Amino acid sequence: MPAKATGPQPTGGRRLLRGVRAQLLLWTILPLAVVLIVLSLAGVARHRQAMTRLVEDRDRGVTIAEANRLGREVAQQTALLTRLAAALPVTMPLTTLLDPPQEVGSSYAGGLALLDSQGALRAASPNGSAWAGSDTARLLAARTAALGQAQYETDLPSGDAVRLLVGVPASAGLVLIGALPVEALSLVESNLLMEGEMQGAMFVLDQSGRRVHHHDPSGLDVDSTALANLPRAGAGSTYLRDQKGRELLVSYAHVEPPGWTLVTAEDVRTFASMGVSAVEALPLLLLFVAVVALLAVSLGVVNIVRPLQELDRRAARVAWGDFDAVEQPVGGVQEIDDLRVTLAQMAARIRSYQSGMRDYLSAITQGQEEERTRLAHELHDVTIQGLVALKQRGQMARKAIAHDPQRAEQRLDELNGLIDDEMASLRHLIGDLRPIYLEDLGFVPALEMLPRQMQERYGLSLHLTVHGDAVRLTHDVELAAYRIVQQALANVAAHAQARNVWLDVTFTSESLTLVVRDDGRGFTPPDQPADLVHQGHFGLMGMRERALLYGGQLTITSSPGQGATITAQLPLLR
Repeated sequence: MPAKATGPQPTGGRRLLRGVRAQLLLWTILPLAVVLIVLSLAGVARHRQAMTRLVEDRDRGVTIAEANRLGREVAQQTALLTRLAAALPVTMPLTTLLDPPQEVGSSYAGGLALLDSQGALRAASPNGSAWAGSDTARLLAARTAALGQAQYETDLPSGDAVRLLVGVPASAGLVLIGALPVEALSLVESNLLMEGEMQGAMFVLDQSGRRVHHHDPSGLDVDSTALANLPRAGAGSTYLRDQKGRELLVSYAHVEPPGWTLVTAEDVRTFASMGVSAVEALPLLLLFVAVVALLAVSLGVVNIVRPLQELDRRAARVAWGDFDAVEQPVGGVQEIDDLRVTLAQMAARIRSYQSGMRDYLSAITQGQEEERTRLAHELHDVTIQGLVALKQRGQMARKAIAHDPQRAEQRLDELNGLIDDEMASLRHLIGDLRPIYLEDLGFVPALEMLPRQMQERYGLSLHLTVHGDAVRLTHDVELAAYRIVQQALANVAAHAQARNVWLDVTFTSESLTLVVRDDGRGFTPPDQPADLVHQGHFGLMGMRERALLYGGQLTITSSPGQGATITAQLPLLR
């Protein structure tokens, strides 16, 4: 049975909030809803801004187009008057003004007048009384004569229709002036066009900002002073308020000739109401977010929550040794299946590790038995045989004392040599079982004895280097480090076919690092530590277990023909 959970458990409310459903709602749905609402409201605002820019561009474009059309019409009328002036008085008598050509008379219904550069009236049509007291005509004549090109003035007589006075140079220093009624221009067509393109008002201002023409079916009541302050050149758009406080989109364009300004005005509310407002869009957005949230929670429960719960149950079975529990898919999203595959791989590694540990323990047990057998054979074949030889030499020396003292002395010398050999053999045997130098002198002095031993036993050249300040460690750590070095050197001697081996020992304030490197034939290390046992590397496995036992780690670096490097790092436990 699974073990019961220990420690404080979350209450019902906190457990509910920590559940996947609540977390999905809190960290996914709600932020998504906020983002959707913000983006939607921003979209509505951007839509209104775009609509405003479109209306601005439309009004400005219509205003410019109408200003250009009106300017071309005035230019055509000016050209007509210029041709008439060029024919006076060379090919026509001045009396022609009393009966001008039909095309001129129909356009300049306000009359024609011929003045000199001083403004004196020379001839007029239909009569000179209307021109005699016109200061505007005299000033226009003087300016036209001085500049030598067509000039324009707006005549706003009280009670009469507004006229555009066009002055063109004539022969003999005279100036021909035509009175062009504003109604004769195609402003009616402009009015109809404005009503078709936009809902607002149209104004035509002269050079001084006076209204020459206006058409205001919407009753916007635009302030004349505000219109008079508009730029007199170029084209553009701006926002003004009428006398009722309504915000107006005002577009303007210069009319050349005669230097007028065409202005259009439209109530902002007429196009601001286009599309859906934020207040109208909010309920729809909330409904959409609610539907998306329900769908997301439903999909989350089906594809995330339930598969995770099932995976949790199977993982608990793995903890009790059922490693096949996570082999079958649990459904859900790909990430959950990836997690299941990872758990299955971990379970396979644990199973392999357990199998390797069983093999390792079996090998350790077998190795212990073999070591005991070796010790028994060595004690029997070497030590006991040596003692037997000692006994025989002693008996022989005893017999020789009475008959041949010189022979007895020789036997005693042989006896001392055998005693020395047996003592060296016993020291070697005891050193394999327990390094006496390690206990008496410490870790580094015990390592310093290894080069001579490796040379004597295996013919290997061991190069020892110590870095840092050597310190005494706890007995267990020193013994583990020594056994790791001892096993690494034994592996080199038994398998590497090397001639040189390097041992680097590094002391730091936090760890002891051992690096054993040889110039032997090398090998291919397994990818997983558990495979060390399966490939028969019991010595390497034992070294790794010793390092792990004291919180350290062991790494193996090697390749065929490149030698091998064993690195063990142990934390310092003083």
